[in-house]
Amino acid sequence: MKTRCEVMASRVIPMIRGEIARELVNRGYAKKEVAEFLGVTIAAVSQYTSEKRGATTSKRLKELVKEIVDDIENGKVSKGNLNDRFCKICSIIRKESLDI
Repeated sequence: MKTRCEVMASRVIPMIRGEIARELVNRGYAKKEVAEFLGVTIAAVSQYTSEKRGATTSKRLKELVKEIVDDIENGKVSKGNLNDRFCKICSIIRKESLDI
């Protein structure tokens, strides 16, 4: 049996990264910048932006990610504290029993 965190790591974290990557690229950030910020490869960002990886239809998850991206642009979220925001989203998903 997988723990909640294992499920989140394998399913939800890629969705969060994918949404962040898509949102940042849509706002004009270069894929290289996005890759460095997320700690992934440029190829991974390309897969995220083409929705080959990390795609979701959850409107709630997209709202939560948009808040993170707004905070990234406003300097409230850095590469160093991004993991805290991922944990917060996972907690919200569990609390709200979102079907992701």
